[in-house]
Amino acid sequence: MAIYKSDGVDAVNVFPSKFITVYCTGAVNAGDVVELDFSATRSTNQSTDAFGISVKKAAATGNLPFACGVAAATLTAAGYVQIQYAGYCNTVTPDAAIAAGLPVGTDNTTAGRIQAYTGNVSDTAGFFGVVVDAYVTGAGTNDGAIFLFDKGFFNA
Repeated sequence: MAIYKSDGVDAVNVFPSKFITVYCTGAVNAGDVVELDFSATRSTNQSTDAFGISVKKAAATGNLPFACGVAAATLTAAGYVQIQYAGYCNTVTPDAAIAAGLPVGTDNTTAGRIQAYTGNVSDTAGFFGVVVDAYVTGAGTNDGAIFLFDKGFFNA
């Protein structure tokens, strides 16, 4: 997947992204960060509840290592949902204003949000994206954008 393409011929910029449909074990809103759900048990119906294949809304815990994408639709109960797991994403909301260029992880106060990553940036497990358009307004607004890193959890 190309990271970014700026076309000098027709001046069309392309921000590629990757999506996949996965089983979500609970309610989630469009724009919420999701994480792998390891609470589901393996059964014969692995398309819905195989261990580690399902996702859930990311908990209110800072820098979760299994954050894997952003929900593209709202679910009111468990079911299949499309998530974006790589590329340019302008639907996720932060816990505060975040400057461009900063890595982001999951928010430690509000489930499903992002915050500026505060750990050691050489430890890449804790952050899953970088701000490419600054979040200026602050908490709960998606006036910016991040670039999601493909952590390799999905092969779509």
